[in-house]
Amino acid sequence: MNEFPDSWAVMAISDAVINITITDKKIPQKEYLNEGAYPVFDQGQDYIGGYTDKKEKLVDCELPVLVFGDHTRVVKFVKQPFAAGADGIKVLQPQLFYNSKLLEYFTLHIATHLTNHGYARHYQHLVKSLIPLPPANEQTRIVAKIEELFSELDKGVESLKTAQAQLKVYRQALLKHAFEGKLTAQWRAENQTKLETADTLLKRIQQERTARYQQQFADWQANGGSKPKATKVLPPLTKGELAELPELPGGWDYTRVGAVIDDPAYGTSKKCDYEVDGVGVLRIPNVISGRVDASDLKFAQFTTDEIATYKLNVGDILIIRSNGSVSIVGRCALVSGADVDYLYAGYLIRLRPHLGIVIPQYLLNTFSLHAVRKQIEHKAKSTSGVNNINTGEIQSLVVALCGIEEQKQIQMEIEARLSEVDQLDQTLISSLQQAETLRQSILKRAFSGQLVPQDPHDEPASALLARIRAEREQSVSSKRGRKTA
Repeated sequence: MNEFPDSWAVMAISDAVINITITDKKIPQKEYLNEGAYPVFDQGQDYIGGYTDKKEKLVDCELPVLVFGDHTRVVKFVKQPFAAGADGIKVLQPQLFYNSKLLEYFTLHIATHLTNHGYARHYQHLVKSLIPLPPANEQTRIVAKIEELFSELDKGVESLKTAQAQLKVYRQALLKHAFEGKLTAQWRAENQTKLETADTLLKRIQQERTARYQQQFADWQANGGSKPKATKVLPPLTKGELAELPELPGGWDYTRVGAVIDDPAYGTSKKCDYEVDGVGVLRIPNVISGRVDASDLKFAQFTTDEIATYKLNVGDILIIRSNGSVSIVGRCALVSGADVDYLYAGYLIRLRPHLGIVIPQYLLNTFSLHAVRKQIEHKAKSTSGVNNINTGEIQSLVVALCGIEEQKQIQMEIEARLSEVDQLDQTLISSLQQAETLRQSILKRAFSGQLVPQDPHDEPASALLARIRAEREQSVSSKRGRKTA
């Protein structure tokens, strides 16, 4: 238990707020509008989840209030008429004796330190938490000091985020130049004898696919078993599609992703768990920034045939096919030698590049290109709240292709130029983490009474509560007296 100044009181959060009933006011996410008369507050990380024009759905309360994400532990301070998201929030109206902004800061401090129970509900733990009540005047001083310190901190954070945004712009400009052939223009001029056209590559892969299918078909006729499937024939690019694409250098060509990979494969739908003694299964959280992060693995038991079905090879690309955020759909990771002992889950799709046609890292970077991201998000976007892209849609994506030797040169150029950018980006991330640590330190000092000095002339919190209690009793007595008369 924290040590608090003598002039402070301590209470459960449940005694500092009024839990507002929102049973008939909830709006499902699928009914959110992009624009509307009233904001919808939910438990998502974004301050406003969406909008509505339904005035009858406005939450009946005295503003301001706190909106607490029961699953996410997000705390939002709301001072405008609003509607409530359908799932997992509590609307908490501060009691009159508690400064509403201070209650937000203290609740945020507690919520940050609540044990993360995953998607379980956290409100039951929040309301039992003890919260300090400073004297009324000191509450005002604490809020003023927090806002002063946060204001300076926010300026620094804004500068860091601006720098991050500039790095993203640079990355996209670099990728755009790379996949339009501008980055290697001089290399092409100096290496004419090394150039192989994209058309030659695509014809070669088609010949290889045809020969492989014919061999598989002959084996099936001779030995039986499962009849082999011919490789899916992709529709050619239309004149309309080509007209919207940037012009490419000679020897380059636009093609569909399906032309340079094996048929994509969905992952396993088998239920996984942290406690199972089995094979590690990669999921959406393991696909991060172009690489596999296996620090958070779940496991399941698999048969030999299942392991063969969902086995990964070095150079495979895992792509996220489904998510509530359309910006997450299509995020990729390249499989390295350290990852081949894992299998992969059903919300991921495995892409296996034809190594003689396209370099895996080249294809991975292609998926980060803004123009390709637009294609992915257009195909995946849904009004139901869950965005999906399927194997056929991935195969239909249009990408630029050049010869293998030029692909290698492009990768060398990209890696050389982004090496320093990645280091700077990591420095910015570390600085933002330090800023958040400092923010939490400020809240901790405020919570323990160390942020501003106490004033002996302030009315103690215990006296404040006693006075409010007496006023309430007097009010109740007056009402009873009027009823008796």
